[in-house]
Amino acid sequence: MRQQLLVWLLGGVLLSTAAAGIGMYWLAHNEADDLFDYQIKQIALSLPEHILPPATVNYDDQVGENVELQVWNANGVLLFASYPRQILPRYRISGFATVSYNHHDWRIFAIQRHQRHIQVAQPMEERQELAAGLAARSLWPFATLVPVLAALIWIVVGHSLRPLQNVTHALEQRDADAMHALPVSKLPKEILPLVNAINRLLARLDRALQTQRAFVADAAHELRSPLTALSLQVQLTERAVTDEQRAASFAKLKLRLDRTIHLVRQLLTLARSEPQAETQTFAKLDLTTLTQQVVSDYSALAHAQGVTLKSQSAPTISVSGQSENLRILIGNLIDNAIRYTPQSGLVEVALKTENGQAVLSVTDTGIGIPAEERSRVFDRFYRREVGQTGGSGLGLAIVRNIAQAHHATIRLDDNPAGTGLAVFVRFDRLVAANR
Repeated sequence: MRQQLLVWLLGGVLLSTAAAGIGMYWLAHNEADDLFDYQIKQIALSLPEHILPPATVNYDDQVGENVELQVWNANGVLLFASYPRQILPRYRISGFATVSYNHHDWRIFAIQRHQRHIQVAQPMEERQELAAGLAARSLWPFATLVPVLAALIWIVVGHSLRPLQNVTHALEQRDADAMHALPVSKLPKEILPLVNAINRLLARLDRALQTQRAFVADAAHELRSPLTALSLQVQLTERAVTDEQRAASFAKLKLRLDRTIHLVRQLLTLARSEPQAETQTFAKLDLTTLTQQVVSDYSALAHAQGVTLKSQSAPTISVSGQSENLRILIGNLIDNAIRYTPQSGLVEVALKTENGQAVLSVTDTGIGIPAEERSRVFDRFYRREVGQTGGSGLGLAIVRNIAQAHHATIRLDDNPAGTGLAVFVRFDRLVAANR
């Protein structure tokens, strides 16, 4: 940035100075021409009425210096010549003229005065040299001004960019985990938006890192117990002597292994569903069809658990979102409802529109959740002490993350038809419309 500013500013100064210098040169040159014309005119006008004859004049034999004065009488007889060795012809003109004689250009002023023809001539070569010298001397201020302006631009640009350099230095001196905000005092208003944007980015990174650290700590804590139990079960299985002991040990080993696999899958899903984990890219999708597909996928699990799984929805509801993440959200709600619903129970999935918004509800006839615990069930690894089904405690945390990413709200309520729980997901900021 500093290099570009210097190049453009100095280039602009040089171009403008060059243009001004050229204009000043030609102006001074023209003024010098006008001054020389005035000079030879005044010489002609100041000549006295009576002039000595040529024989009595002390002539200067140096030809070509300054001007030549020649005087003729009315009969055309030369009365006076300032340079007898260089006598120009008599030009029958009045006023100024430029003529060529003896391979040289001359500037002539002629006038009839006192019955005499007065002619004053000056070589153009000498005039041009003198005019060029005067014009060149007028450019000295420009030659002095350019380096002064260049130094001033260098100092001003450096001083103006110093706050940006200070911010850069402050960022370079930071540790990788230093996420506190940069100071914004005494910053120019042009740099303040950039620093504010960096501070907002640092705040988002801090939240993301804190979430990641908490997730890693919770995951390490939660994986320790099942892995330890799995290792102990392997040892017990190795010590089994009879076929009955071995079969029972393998059954427990398979059960623990399934729970560990389920926990790992839920951990991976949770990490993927974190709002800061990826850039959200939404697309229009058919939420009705997606819900029906998820219900169909979980029908076998419901049948195995002895639970009736039903669904009802409006003809078609289109929303904007991520198909795979919404599939996980619906699947986790249905899976939790089936797990916490006893045999011969009922799980109902409904999708409808209210006030132009899509509302997904999953209602079960299970044990429900007390009102005082409903805010905690969305915490990671939180498990209720009553009615445990071997869950990982991550299902509703995943649902919350996906809902937040889709700007949706979740509400837990009692089953209006009796015992159990009703979960409502309202896509507040999504465009939902019947087709």
